[in-house]
This record gives sequence, structure tokens and C-alpha cells, in this order.
Amino acid sequence: MKKYLSRIIAAFLALTLLAAPASALSVSQALELLEEYYYYDIPEEAYETETLDELFQLLGDPYTGYMTAEQYGAFLDLVEDTVDLVGIGVEINYTEQGILIKNVLSGGSALEGGLQPGDVIVAINGTSCTPALEEHRQLMLGEEGTKVTVTVLREGQTQDYTLTRKAIYIPNTEITLLEGGVGYVDCNSFGVDTDELLIQGLEKYDSQVNYWLLDLRDNTGGYVDSAIETLAALNGPGRYLYFEDQDGYVTGYVSYTAAATQKPLILLVNGVSASSSELVASGIRDTGRGIIIGSRTFGKGVAQSVLDEESAPEYFDGDCLKITTNRFYSAGGDTPDRMGVIPTLLVDDGYAAPVAIALTGGSAETSMMGIIPGTSSFYVDPDTEDDVLCALLEAMPPQSPVFYRTVPGGNLNEYTPAQVAEMMGLDFHSRWFSDVEDSRYANAINAMGTYRLLSGTAPGVFSPKGQLTRAQLCVMLARVLNVTSAGLNHFSDVDAGAWYSGEVNAMAALGLVDGVGGGKFAPDSPVTQQEFLTIMGRTARYINVVLDAYGKAVKDSLEKLPPDMALGLSDFAEWARSDIAVLIWGLEDALDVRGDMLYTSLKYIDPTAPTLREEAAAGMYAVLRGLSILP
Repeated sequence: MKKYLSRIIAAFLALTLLAAPASALSVSQALELLEEYYYYDIPEEAYETETLDELFQLLGDPYTGYMTAEQYGAFLDLVEDTVDLVGIGVEINYTEQGILIKNVLSGGSALEGGLQPGDVIVAINGTSCTPALEEHRQLMLGEEGTKVTVTVLREGQTQDYTLTRKAIYIPNTEITLLEGGVGYVDCNSFGVDTDELLIQGLEKYDSQVNYWLLDLRDNTGGYVDSAIETLAALNGPGRYLYFEDQDGYVTGYVSYTAAATQKPLILLVNGVSASSSELVASGIRDTGRGIIIGSRTFGKGVAQSVLDEESAPEYFDGDCLKITTNRFYSAGGDTPDRMGVIPTLLVDDGYAAPVAIALTGGSAETSMMGIIPGTSSFYVDPDTEDDVLCALLEAMPPQSPVFYRTVPGGNLNEYTPAQVAEMMGLDFHSRWFSDVEDSRYANAINAMGTYRLLSGTAPGVFSPKGQLTRAQLCVMLARVLNVTSAGLNHFSDVDAGAWYSGEVNAMAALGLVDGVGGGKFAPDSPVTQQEFLTIMGRTARYINVVLDAYGKAVKDSLEKLPPDMALGLSDFAEWARSDIAVLIWGLEDALDVRGDMLYTSLKYIDPTAPTLREEAAAGMYAVLRGLSILP
């Protein structure tokens, strides 16, 4: 029976420890706890390490590590991000030059004293803080009413400010009303109170709101139960999380909280949005509750448990060990691990908020343009700037209709983004490929291009009829899954300096590709259809927990397949059948995951024929769309 874990945290640790500090925890004790809880396999070499630093470097897991009591306290402050402290009232970053002031908070003495964002604190009470460390932050804290002197560098000049420490409350979730009936939710982390703050704000302002805009940019995560309750507050009761432990056991988590709003929802994300933020974003995507705008998220699909003096008092006294204990999956059974969450509208970070605002400011009567990204319809604000319109149109895949009226009051008719841009006189740069119009898979190829999941053979050119080598397929798939590897070389004929070596080894490490025998990979050989479909089946299993379970069952008992499906697979090699079966059949259950995820009917596929670039693009898109990762 495993010990009770006091805190399960799915947070990207901004306080990444490059070296384990001196501690009361021994290597042997750390290994005992890793054996009991760690999600991944522990390498044999770990038992030969002599320090915690060596141990955690060998594991190669940036989320598993030891923290002193001081570091643990700072970590909890980071996760909570709802702070009730006595200080001067500034948000800071640690830099080599000193403590950089990011923001000056209302109600604090820093604002009253004249400190500004961009100022750098280089000394506190005469103590230098270059480079800045956590211990320097502690010098600014103290009892309410006491004074502290900070030396500030601004435009090359230093000046002392003597400030009075005050109690400062910083909520991690704030709601404000924007013009046009937009409720803006700024959520910086998922702390203990996040879902309560959100529900209070939704209930207070929902009657005044036409759209809710939830900003998860730079939100690195927090407590998973807070993320689950946030999803329920936006979407109603549901099963929003699945945890898989080191033994492969999967547990689902349900919230029965009623939705606090039914208004249209837009999420903002970026490359720093991680963990619990990705759980919320993928839950909104899976249920079709709203759309997501921004850049691909960080890709942290594993959760950590913190062992401390509460859960393991025999090991800890104020300090703790944070261990990766689970891989997590969203409402639809998909994991954001490595891959991240791909937004409905993939736009550069600087355009995420302007594009979102543009979608909240139009109407059926006044707008010249309407779009249907995903399952929701939006009218575009007619006063939107041209560069924002370009960013919006460039993010539209072929599967998402764009409507435009050529004259005010006329009918909204469907056009391609390029056609709309031309009619509006916009300087438009399409992400679609110029040479795929005659391909039967043109929409799939252009969708993959829109989401920047494919690169062409030249700018704007895809060469759809080109054959694909085994190495090229690995590079193509690694881009989709957002993985690469600079570690172990799995094959003797994959040179470490080859342009494809990282991607081939990454695919091998994930178990998605095999060699051809004798320790070789044959990188320049063409990919056969049955090889490609097998890899796609494994990819679907890697992403989706339900399909993985189904694939294991099929592999153990192929005779359970329906006769018509067994007949369809009879032309394929025995080693390929169970993985291809995942693409054909899938499951229909509570997660609503089902096939097929083939780019064309199995009866038209020659198992030993080479795979063309257009077929590979279409096959990848079929899997991503089948799992609702792309619209």
C-alpha cells in the first residue's frame, strides 16, 4: 500500500534546480522513494551514484528533485501565486544584474515611493544583490510597519529608496470587464483558491458579459484539482482528468460542479502555458466548449507529487522531494506530454490577444467577415486593424470556413482566406502550399501547414508526390510530436551528425519506430505503407490512453477482431496488424474515441508500396483529427 501523498502538483517548476543542495536526505533514501513512486524506470546506474546531484542528473527528469525548506516555501509561493505577504509590493525576476522589477503593485510602498517597472534593485540595506538570489528577496520581507532601504539602478544611475513594509495581497486570478461585453480572466497559476476566485467572478459578472476571455499565457500550472474545478466551472460536471501511474493503472477524476456560465469562451495560451494550463486547454478543446488562440503550449503531460514532512515525516523536516509520479490525460484521453496543446487558431504571441478581441467585437449585422473555427461561430469586428486580420486569416485551415460579404448588407459567402485577403487588399502570407491543389489530400496537407506541423521541400512547396524515406518520416513525425533527442544512439547506421539523427533516436526512444535488424535502421530506405500505418497506430496509442489500452487488448487477442476487419488486415504482415487495427476500429465508450483514423480505405492500400509525402501528411492529419487534437 503506497503512502498517502499530501500534494499532487502538475506544475512546471520555474525554480529548476541545476544542482541538488546539501540535504538531510541521503541517496539511498531518495532511491527508496523513487522505487515506490517514480513514474519512469530507474536506470541501473542510479544505484552507483554518490550524491543527489548525480542521481537527478542521471534521471534526466527536470521535474524530479530535492528542495530545501527555503526552496520548498518559494516553490509553494510560485504555485499558489496568491500571495499575502508583508513587503514593498513589487513583482520581480532574478537576474545577473540584480532584482528586476516586473510590476509595481497598487497598495504597496514601492508605488508610493516612485519605483517603476524596469528598475533594478542592486542592494538591500546595503547588501549587494548582484547576481540576485532567493535569499535577497527575503531581505525585502519583514514585519509590517518596519522599513527597508533598496538601492535602485535606473538609466545608469543609482538611488536609495527607504520604504515601509506593508501587507500585500496578490490574487492569482483576477477578472475585469473590457469594452464590448468581454469578461477578461487573468489566471497566473492554479492555486488552492483559483477555482473559487473564478466562480465568484463568473457569477458576479456573467450577466454583463457576451464573451469570456480566459488568459492562461505564462501560466505554468499548479494543483490539478483546481484545474479540474476550473473546467467544471466553465463546462459543467464531467470527467476531465486521467492519471496513469508507474504500474500502468489509470484513474479518472470527475467534478460535479455546475457550470457558472454558458457564454462563448476563448482561451489564450503560449509556449509557457504548461501542465494544469494544458489540462484546462485540452479539456476545453475536447468538449468543444470554446476555442484556443495563441502558440503551441509547453508540453508537460506529467504530474509530480511532493513528499514532505506531512506525507513522509521519517524522511523530511521542512524540506521535500518532488517526484514525477503520473502521466496525465485530458477529458478526451489525450496527453499533452511533449506535444503540448495546439491552439484552434495558431497565431504569433503578439497577435493572440488582438485576434481574440477581434472575434468578440462583431455582429451578424455589422461584420464583413465571419469564421467558424472548430465548432463555434464568430463575427469579426469591422474596425480590426489589417495586420490583425492577416494574422487571423493566416491561421485558418481549409476545414474552418471563412465567410465574407463584398458589400455592406450583402450576403456572407464562403471564400478561401487568400481570396478574402485579396478582396480586402491585405498583405497576406498564406501557410497553405502552392503545389497541392491537385492532390486528393490537399485539405489535409494545408491544414498541417496552417498549424506549422509540416515543412515543405522549398518555401511554399510541399512536393506531394515525392516518396518518403524512413529518416524523413521520423523528422516529419518528430515535428508533429514536438520531440527530439540528443541522447542514446539506437542504430549503428544512424550517424550522430546526420541531419535526422535526433529525430530518429527520439522516435525509437518513444517506441514508435523499429530497426530493420542487426542494429540498423536503414534511414534512406523508402517507408512502406504497412510500416507507415504501424507507426501511425503507435502514435495514436502514445497520445491516447484509451487507444493504448485497446491496442494492448488487440495485440493479446487478434481473434477478437470482427471477421470483416480480420479479412481487411490479412494482407498485412502479422507484426503490423494490431497497431493498424487501432486506426481502423478504435473504441466507442465514455471518452467517445473511435475510428477510423486512416487517410483512405484499407482496401486501396498496398502494404508493401512506398508511402508518398501527401499520404504521410494525410495520415498524420487523420490521426490528429480523429483524436480531436485538430479541427
